[in-house]
Amino acid sequence: MDVETVLRRVKRQFGDEYDVVINDDDIYGWIYEAEMDIIRNTGSNEQTMTQSSTAFPLDIPANVNITRILINGSPLSYLSQNVLDDQGFNFNAVGGRSSWYKVGTKVHLYPSDTLITNVDIHYTKTPVMMQGLPAANLFTVPERYRTDVIQFCIAKAHNKNRNFQAEQRAMENYDRSLGIRREEAYSTDGAQYKGSDPMDYEELWYD
Repeated sequence: MDVETVLRRVKRQFGDEYDVVINDDDIYGWIYEAEMDIIRNTGSNEQTMTQSSTAFPLDIPANVNITRILINGSPLSYLSQNVLDDQGFNFNAVGGRSSWYKVGTKVHLYPSDTLITNVDIHYTKTPVMMQGLPAANLFTVPERYRTDVIQFCIAKAHNKNRNFQAEQRAMENYDRSLGIRREEAYSTDGAQYKGSDPMDYEELWYD
């Protein structure tokens, strides 16, 4: 479910398809709030993906925070900019990869190695405020939470329209649904979902 679909469903379910009370910018703000709330309450923002070592140096979005990088299950140590500056690393060094560092938006493995292997990257992503055309925006939370985002936005729309009873009902639906999603995420018996990979540069990275 993409952003355009969510905008359309929010307006239709709220009953304002002609932007009389709410508009896209309102909903973008509510989507941001919803994603932040979902991440806080479910931990759904913790992601893992695998890339070939040939993809490095790897360009990542500014709002992506890498928490760990592993090769064959062994974590690589992180080299901060201060360490790089203070210890005078030889960036042309060759050997078994043992560390990683970041320069700008590029993630590098250190030292260089011609051996091709898979690299596991653990990361989180911070939601950003959507703007402009719906097609230019992407969600941070996985697909399974998009209906919850809709419920949250509908509650906020009722609040803007000063219909506080309807807002309360919509928030109760949102809280109940989010609780179910949270239980499913930690249950081996409940419904299992394939989470969308949120690093949204290309299909290679994401849903």
